[in-house]
Amino acid sequence: MRFIASWVFKCPYWVYLKNKYPEYDGISRESVKRGREAEIKFREVLEERNVKFAYQKWLTLKTRYFTIVGKADFLTSDAVYEVKSVRRFREPSRNWVGQVNLYMAMSGRRKGVIVQYDGQGFEEHSLRFSRSLLDESISYFQDLYSGKFTRDYTQCSHCSYSFICLK
Repeated sequence: MRFIASWVFKCPYWVYLKNKYPEYDGISRESVKRGREAEIKFREVLEERNVKFAYQKWLTLKTRYFTIVGKADFLTSDAVYEVKSVRRFREPSRNWVGQVNLYMAMSGRRKGVIVQYDGQGFEEHSLRFSRSLLDESISYFQDLYSGKFTRDYTQCSHCSYSFICLK
């Protein structure tokens, strides 16, 4: 079984519904466009800094029962960069931190950076690899693998599956 790193710490029922009803997963074209724009702009920043990088690098972490995969936005010799398009800067969510921590484990990097882009500028949040967070992430996916699809009602307001889940 294969899980996507960006799913870490999202509502487990969302993951279940995303697999069962992928046609209802609603990411707007505008959101995709803003995300690509943020990546392009940050690519320019890395190039201006003369930093060598790999873009959209596929990474894999295999466990005994399942595999976690993901694409790090930018991978340098010493860090993983994940770019997030936001309307306003905020503290990185647990989901974002867990995702970057997984990428650090997959790539062997000890440093991760969550880069937020608000359409005007960037805000960078540096992270250090956390073994305990990696263990929590693997445990989260282990629960999903075992069929534990509990609901996290705190995430319903922005979930494309709430019309199914909240019935």
